[in-house]
Amino acid sequence: MYPPNPPDTGIDRFLMMIVMILVWGYVLLLLIRLLRRSRPGLAITGPVGLAFAIRLLFIPAVTDTGFGSSLRGGDEITFLGVAHTIASSSLGSSAWLPFGHNGLYEILFAFQLRFLGLTVDTMRITDVSLAVIGMTLIIVSVYDLVGPRPARLTGWLLALEPASIFFSQVLHKDPLMMFASGLVVFGGTKVWRRLDPAGLLLMAIGGAWAVATRPYAGWFLVGAAVFLTAHAAVRNNQQRGRAVIVLLAVAGIAVVATPVIIDKTSKQSLQTLQGSQTANSQAAGTEGNNLALESVNFSTRGAIITNLPQRIGDLLMRPWPWQIGDPSQRLGVIGTLVAYVAMGFFVLYAIRLRGRLFDLAGPLIYAWFFLLIAYSLSVGNAGTGFRYRSQLTVLVIATAVALREVWRREGVRVAHRSRSVRPARWLPAASGTYAAPNAGGWRANVARPSGPGDQS
Repeated sequence: MYPPNPPDTGIDRFLMMIVMILVWGYVLLLLIRLLRRSRPGLAITGPVGLAFAIRLLFIPAVTDTGFGSSLRGGDEITFLGVAHTIASSSLGSSAWLPFGHNGLYEILFAFQLRFLGLTVDTMRITDVSLAVIGMTLIIVSVYDLVGPRPARLTGWLLALEPASIFFSQVLHKDPLMMFASGLVVFGGTKVWRRLDPAGLLLMAIGGAWAVATRPYAGWFLVGAAVFLTAHAAVRNNQQRGRAVIVLLAVAGIAVVATPVIIDKTSKQSLQTLQGSQTANSQAAGTEGNNLALESVNFSTRGAIITNLPQRIGDLLMRPWPWQIGDPSQRLGVIGTLVAYVAMGFFVLYAIRLRGRLFDLAGPLIYAWFFLLIAYSLSVGNAGTGFRYRSQLTVLVIATAVALREVWRREGVRVAHRSRSVRPARWLPAASGTYAAPNAGGWRANVARPSGPGDQS
């Protein structure tokens, strides 16, 4: 019968946390070993282990500051209240259905409360683990796209990215969305490179997981998977059999998704979106009026097209560092600055490699772009936007590193080629020929042309 008796001593709670850490740590290690079998040179155990350890240490660090409730926000209390209600209901109840009234994250919390009797801090370990698994799949996708060296660099950067460190241990939707994004990117990379049917399955699972967690963002992630798959079928048209199968799958998904898209963009739905947008932009909440964004008009399809760029800018850039108003907001400045730097490098390499972005990093860019649109439509407060941006920053860092690696390799090849074909510095040779040094280490003897001063 629910509720089970939770651990009633500090030692019991500590032992339960150790067990959960060991279980999830083994799952991560098993995942890395499985992925490494077909990927020589994949050396990401260190960065993934560091990411897992830092996020676990951050759980008591935030709790013990005394600002834990204000830093994590009030949504946790609401979600846990719903989870307790679900946990107390019968297993045959519709409350346990992930695509019903309750979100997948609330059902996951309820499962841990009912069947494992976990405390709140122990439940955070599950969220951390799901977020790190999603991050790991994105790192491995970088390996599949550009190789082991940038994958390792991506791992170290993501392990230390401050916003994801914080939000991965909050009992919220974001850790589950990070897991879903990882599945879609990883599966998308398989489809992108060789039209692997397993990639379609992984993207389907990731899309369903996202829809059950955060429906509006989930459907955009499904859209990313559809466009990516269609693009992959076109660019791999030499594999005609698989391309036909993939395009049929895309057509099937489009048939299923079209009614949903029409419903979500109907006049009634857009009025609901506008009401939410206005309420969010005016609500101060616990974050203060300094984080409220100006309301924009999203009441029609045309208004969305016109005003969406403003919201995209708000989501990517705000709150500005000088807009913060209390200690909890000041902690977010580091994450904001990291996001700025990551976006700066992304723009730099995107300009240098213009015209080839999707070809080089399509799975990452599709996921980032569609989530950017989804979160720009829903954000009305810069504090909420900071939480959304933490997921986008992970994808931006991975994309920037992948593009940087391609630019670096091409720069090396161009430099090597220029040294190989540069005009020779002609040096006299005793044999009446001239020796031309070249970057390849070899010397070519070129016959000296006859002239008036030459002897026959």
